[in-house]
Amino acid sequence: MAYCPCGGGWCTILCRDNWQTGPEMMMAIRSRLRVLLFLCALLIAPGSLKAAYVWSVVPQYSGIAVHRDWTPLLNHLTKVTGADFTLKIYDTIPKFELGFLDGAPDFAYMNPYHAVMAHRMQGYLPIVRSDKRKLQGILVVRKDSGIDTVQDLDGKQIAFPSPNAFAAALYMRALLTEKERIQFTPVYSGTHSNAYRFTLTGKTDASGAVIRTLLKERPEVQQALKTIYSTPKYPSHPLTVHPRVPQDVRTAVQKAILALNDTEEGRSLLKPILLSAAIAADYDRDYQPLELLKLEQYWVVHK
Repeated sequence: MAYCPCGGGWCTILCRDNWQTGPEMMMAIRSRLRVLLFLCALLIAPGSLKAAYVWSVVPQYSGIAVHRDWTPLLNHLTKVTGADFTLKIYDTIPKFELGFLDGAPDFAYMNPYHAVMAHRMQGYLPIVRSDKRKLQGILVVRKDSGIDTVQDLDGKQIAFPSPNAFAAALYMRALLTEKERIQFTPVYSGTHSNAYRFTLTGKTDASGAVIRTLLKERPEVQQALKTIYSTPKYPSHPLTVHPRVPQDVRTAVQKAILALNDTEEGRSLLKPILLSAAIAADYDRDYQPLELLKLEQYWVVHK
């Protein structure tokens, strides 16, 4: 005799009609359960590209500039990979550092020594960097300041974007202290743009920065400053990924970015974020050598 024990509900999903013979109904239930379980597995799979990921960028410039330059890339990556990316903007470099040291962002574009500390503290791994650009710190002064050498800055005030900005401040402070043997008072401005303006307005006698940020400033800013000292060059800022991000997502993002090298439109997305000529990054090859500089004594822990 035909029957339906649940009287509706799930039975309307599991059974095409509510009245089947016992064995037939059980076979239908098993078949439909397998389909439902498969669909659920797809939805909760750890490697699913449907998840949303937090993306952060070291704030060398204003938040408006970060949003303007990076949003087109994230929109492109969503279209290509199917994953969603949320751009979290930090207004200062110290806040950004606290964020990645706590493991907050899933993806983070950071300076080379940030990559060392992020790898050490959270296991972040670099996946992409520019092969075209090398990172070099510069020390700039006003052209009309009368300052021509590093020794002229002995006892003066120097603006830096952040204590831990690698080439602009961390490495620069170490070189000025240990190699050039000068004494100075550091003043931290929060961003590279602010550091330049501290010097232009006379708040400080010089600014530590990196050459590529100076080249992005307005012509009148560039023309009012001159470089009197430079650091050695190192591989540039990498895009890093937290180890919790599934491998298939990391690979998809890396491949999508590297593919942008192949088209004019793609290269136009890479240029403003300073990832032109993007290549796969490798921690051991590119950033582990920075550990030998032993800059830990100059690293400032923010609270």
